[in-house]
Amino acid sequence: MNILLADFHKYVGYSGGIENVLAKMAAAMQARGHAVTAVFADEKEGKPFFALPGGVRVYNLYHVSGMAPVRPSALDRALREIVRPFSRSAARDRNYRMLAKAAPALREILSREKPDVIVSFREPTGRLLLEGVSTKSPVISMLHNDPEEIFTGAPEKEKKALLRSAYIQALLPSFVEKAKRYLSYDRFVAIPNAVDAPEVNADPGKARKVHTITTVGRLTGRTKRQHLLIEAFALLAAEYPDWQVELWGAMYDKPYVASLKAQIRKAGLSERVRLCGTTKDMKSVWEKTDIFAFPSHHEGFPLALSEAMSCGIPAVGYKDCPAVNELIEDGRSGFLCEEGAEPFAAALKKLMSDSTLRRDQGLRARLAMRAYRPDVVWDQWDALLRKAVGQDTEEAEQVKE
Repeated sequence: MNILLADFHKYVGYSGGIENVLAKMAAAMQARGHAVTAVFADEKEGKPFFALPGGVRVYNLYHVSGMAPVRPSALDRALREIVRPFSRSAARDRNYRMLAKAAPALREILSREKPDVIVSFREPTGRLLLEGVSTKSPVISMLHNDPEEIFTGAPEKEKKALLRSAYIQALLPSFVEKAKRYLSYDRFVAIPNAVDAPEVNADPGKARKVHTITTVGRLTGRTKRQHLLIEAFALLAAEYPDWQVELWGAMYDKPYVASLKAQIRKAGLSERVRLCGTTKDMKSVWEKTDIFAFPSHHEGFPLALSEAMSCGIPAVGYKDCPAVNELIEDGRSGFLCEEGAEPFAAALKKLMSDSTLRRDQGLRARLAMRAYRPDVVWDQWDALLRKAVGQDTEEAEQVKE
């Protein structure tokens, strides 16, 4: 097949989870003999953070050869920010209007590539494909987050456009049920993210001079909430002087990063809590991690959490966080706690004080993540793609709707 992977979003040096999934899908589908094209939309020109395999054709929707660059105007941006405090839906509509200016470039790319099937990685991307240019190629729309987070405040036109999808993929069966509350649609498919972690056999029960609690994710207060981890660790730091915290992730949100640094200084933890930025050497990070802490408010299918667990590291998260509360089995592969810094600290303490418990829960975490092995997940995707283009195979019949 000729597969087009579409994520009309910035990508130059961007280390987001969706970009990670796209790069992995491109490699997996190419390895299965398919031709793969990737299309992004970035005002910058440059390389992605997650490298795409050789042979994958790459387009930047805002910089298509032979066409004038697409540049959202300052007025467009200003209008979006004016309406944002009053209406999330209106702000998203404004974003779409800026993206829709690239419709001629998209038509040109589709004309050149003639894809058999398209995978849309974001809802505005699907809207431009299905409404803006009305592509005739079947589109599989991915939902990369909790549907409640995606569709609360979503523009009605965006939801209506998604109904034209050949299939809509959600990351968990529970998310399919949530999505049905917002979309009257009968071709949902649940396929998780592939957990493709480095070959690491972490030993969280190992005796060390310094033990490490790690969290990985873009530093942002609304979603990842790293401030709660710092607050929780501050409650334990004096009792556990041989422990430290490392926060890995992109620092795009400058005000939030500044607030974290101030919080760390105020708690007197500048030598024990580090903001580490991004890295492509996750193997080294996982090898020294004893506990993975994940204080997120909401998630889709967190790659950082699942990769840590697949390496044999126990995890701590919140009971109310979607996806996290399905990946972590409370009391077996880590702990789930109630909201707040004190409950999070109590859960961390159980693991910090017991090396045998860390090792045992880490082992169970590793075993649990085998259900999301890359070969299993990409076989499901290959079958779904074939089904979307009418290539009915034995594998396609195994796709669970």
